[in-house]
Amino acid sequence: MEILKATNRDIDRIITLCKDCSQNMLDNLIDQWDTIYPNKEIFLEDIRNDSLYIVVSDGPEEILACIVLNDYQDPVYKEIKWDYDSQKIAVIHRLMVHPKHEGKGIAQYLVRYIEKLAEEHQYGSIRLDVFEKNLRAVSFYKGLGYQLAGKVTFRKGVFFCCEKLI
Repeated sequence: MEILKATNRDIDRIITLCKDCSQNMLDNLIDQWDTIYPNKEIFLEDIRNDSLYIVVSDGPEEILACIVLNDYQDPVYKEIKWDYDSQKIAVIHRLMVHPKHEGKGIAQYLVRYIEKLAEEHQYGSIRLDVFEKNLRAVSFYKGLGYQLAGKVTFRKGVFFCCEKLI
């Protein structure tokens, strides 16, 4: 298993991963992602910005997971009273692990990698939002030490805003 920056040649496999993850969430009654978000254009922008990381298998190059790390904060983040107000804030977006690879520690491996990367680039903290109905994701981030800072509403409902000091 290896973590790489995604390139344009990965886009079709990333879209397939996203569709599989979206369907898995729907199967578990979590209506979070759809054809509007996230979409191909968003992932291509992530690639252009060098902010999309993929986990590939050791054998045939299969994308097991992906994550985005950048400094983009949605404007609604201004509504949150964050605990950490460092000069450089990193933000996690669009963490996905293929359903057939869930429960193998891949998400934790990927987030730890991203945290180390953020620290190396001298970010003071990491922020993210997580869909309140995605209880598994909420529990996952809490288990990694992310603290609830507030709630915001997006098109699909309420999201918890969380942060962690690096």
